[in-house]
Amino acid sequence: MKEGGLAKEGIREDKESPSESLVSSSNSEERPRTKRGFLVGAGLVCLVISLVSITVGCVYLYKTSSSTKTKTKSYSFLTEQSSREVGSKSYIVNTINGRIPAPAIHVRKGEVLSVKVTNGIAESELTLHWHGLHLKGFQVYDGVEGITQCVIKPENSYVYEYTVNEQPGSYWYHTHNQEGLLGLDFIRGPLIIHEPDAVDVPLPGSEDAYQYGNERVLFYYDLFPHFRGQAGLLNGDQLHEIKVENGEYRFRIINGGDKYAYFFTIDGHELTVVATDGYPVEPYKTDVIHIHSGERFDILINFDISTSTESLWVRAKGVASSQKEDILSVIRVRKDGSVPFETELPPGKDGGIDLKTAKILNCLHIEKPEHDCHGITELVPAEPQPLLESEVHFVEVFVLGTGAMFMKIAERKFTQFYLPNIPALFTPPVDRERKHANMLSVSTNKSVTIVLRNQGWSDHPMHLHGHHYEVLALGTKKAPDICDENYICPLLTLEEAFSEPIADILATRRGVLKDSAILPSGGAMILRFNTDNPGIWLFHCHVKAHMLEGVTMAVNEGDYMLSHDKTPGDYPVCEKSEKKKEEETCSCSDVRSGNVEMVCARPWGCRDD
Repeated sequence: MKEGGLAKEGIREDKESPSESLVSSSNSEERPRTKRGFLVGAGLVCLVISLVSITVGCVYLYKTSSSTKTKTKSYSFLTEQSSREVGSKSYIVNTINGRIPAPAIHVRKGEVLSVKVTNGIAESELTLHWHGLHLKGFQVYDGVEGITQCVIKPENSYVYEYTVNEQPGSYWYHTHNQEGLLGLDFIRGPLIIHEPDAVDVPLPGSEDAYQYGNERVLFYYDLFPHFRGQAGLLNGDQLHEIKVENGEYRFRIINGGDKYAYFFTIDGHELTVVATDGYPVEPYKTDVIHIHSGERFDILINFDISTSTESLWVRAKGVASSQKEDILSVIRVRKDGSVPFETELPPGKDGGIDLKTAKILNCLHIEKPEHDCHGITELVPAEPQPLLESEVHFVEVFVLGTGAMFMKIAERKFTQFYLPNIPALFTPPVDRERKHANMLSVSTNKSVTIVLRNQGWSDHPMHLHGHHYEVLALGTKKAPDICDENYICPLLTLEEAFSEPIADILATRRGVLKDSAILPSGGAMILRFNTDNPGIWLFHCHVKAHMLEGVTMAVNEGDYMLSHDKTPGDYPVCEKSEKKKEEETCSCSDVRSGNVEMVCARPWGCRDD
């Protein structure tokens, strides 16, 4: 499909609807999913849009109403696969409505968001996950294969529709099916939640959805594994332009990649962090932000040039030594609208801030011990979450030299997680403790603390679905004493990891709220979340390969179970004839790590090289 082509079934008219949750509704009838008749006025809107920009077409429509009922913002996504030039090479790419970058979704808190996903990719199945959203009352729309739904099969559609009651902030969406897509996955993009009374919010299909008012959305994608170690893209470009005038701007920085972390800088400017992962923090000034897969940071930047125009570099420098190139983009600044923007590239392309002397937020001593590192725990939440009755759990991560990865809850064996054939949300609680479930069962209305330790050679940005958690403490080891020649990284003892006993940390500290935070290699982390959202929620490393290899577990919160009569009428079918083969099981121990016992889902992962 060409740029901006029509999705199948064309326009979906927005409607007014009550803000009822799916699971509390007694009406299980199928909601209308096809093209509906609409007023001539709506058709005129479509005509005007198409005249203004062929790219927008008539894929989206948003109808404003003075009614007191909840408004709905609707998007129609047709996923497609084609061949495109990315950089200097041709790749198979997977897109939404044929577009790169994917649409940026904008919605106000309290509105209903309705996204119809039609799978137009012939040989791939997919789901869509809403990263950072709690989805209270709408758990069935979390978009995780094997947990909340089965996959959307080719030539089938599914509508994700829920009331947005989240904290206004920066979020994103992406595929979340176990089998990856062939080629580059551009089915990912920003999801910005605005205050209920926000004005000038970009409409669905708007061409200025990444640059609007005094806000700019910066969505990074590393293109892994196809661009191993090479530069990725910002907003779909290898050299993106950001245009501003004198004044203060909010930049919403999103790492939407699958593997790599970056050092983010803007030449000649200090960064003021005002939010992370959607939640506001007390303003924090830094030179550099270390941002890993799944994380978001909102910053304020003040531009005040004395000349008519100016250009400067924005740099996302790869943290890993294997990343050979930076993602470079250019900010075009002008005093006001009376002068044109510059067109020449600024000097100093190979320059930038000296990372050895710069102040770096969210960096880890593991990567660059000589840096001026400041942990994420230095951020102060604008409003801490309330504290409830406490319970504490211990979890460890283990990685073999083969690449197989495991997690252990409390005194259980290290287990390689494997998604079930039938979504766990519909499975009776007594049947959830499968061999590879790695399920942590917790009660509701508690403040649950997880003490994580990592014996693997990689850092893991740990993402929790359905919640934000406080990051209370981090323990890191300094290079080069992290891992031995067998890739085994001795665990820090709790006394080595943390400066205080855990009980004292829990009693005295309040942490920044995150849904994705970095568990350091050879290190430890203490996080705490409130169990106020019954359901089954995945907790995993957001490096996609690590998640699939086993750095994954699930939180069974309150033994919640969804009955099939509460699912929407277009819920993807889990056909028994097309079930995955029964999961393979094996047990092994690794002699190099003291005969640690493990339960593996992939026999090759346990071989002794």
